[in-house]
Amino acid sequence: MCLLDLSAAFDTNDHSILLTRFSSWFGIHDSILKWFKSYLSSRSFRVRCNNTFSSLYTSSCGVPRGSVLGPLLSSCTLPNEYTLISSLSLNHHLYANDTSLFFSFSPPNFNSSMAHLQNSLQRISSWMTANNNPQFLQD
Repeated sequence: MCLLDLSAAFDTNDHSILLTRFSSWFGIHDSILKWFKSYLSSRSFRVRCNNTFSSLYTSSCGVPRGSVLGPLLSSCTLPNEYTLISSLSLNHHLYANDTSLFFSFSPPNFNSSMAHLQNSLQRISSWMTANNNPQFLQD
C-alpha cells in the first residue's frame, strides 16, 4: 500500500476550473451552478499579526475548510486522476486530498514491481504538476 497525501489540496482548487467541471463533467447547470458559484466566489480574508492586519485578499481558488462541501468539491477534481491511476494498473481509492494505492506482487518480482511503482508515482506527480494540482507531501 502506498499512501499519497496532497499538500494544500483544499487550497488549490481553482474556482473557474471547478465550475467548468461541474457543468461539463457532471451536468450541473442553471440555478444549482449559480449556487455553487455564489458559495465559492467573493471569499475574502486577511491575516492578523499582533494588532496589525494585512490588506483584504479575495481568493479565486480553494474550498472552505471545515465545511461539509469541502471534501466533495475537492473530489470533483479527481476523475482525471482516477483515469490516470487506472491506466497504470494500480488499485486505488481516492477521497479529497488522500489517495491510497494498492499494489500486490510476489517476492521474485520485487525489483520490477518497485520500479513500476516508482514510475507510476513519477507519472502521477508529473501529471499533477502539468495540471496545476497540489503536490505530494515530501516527508
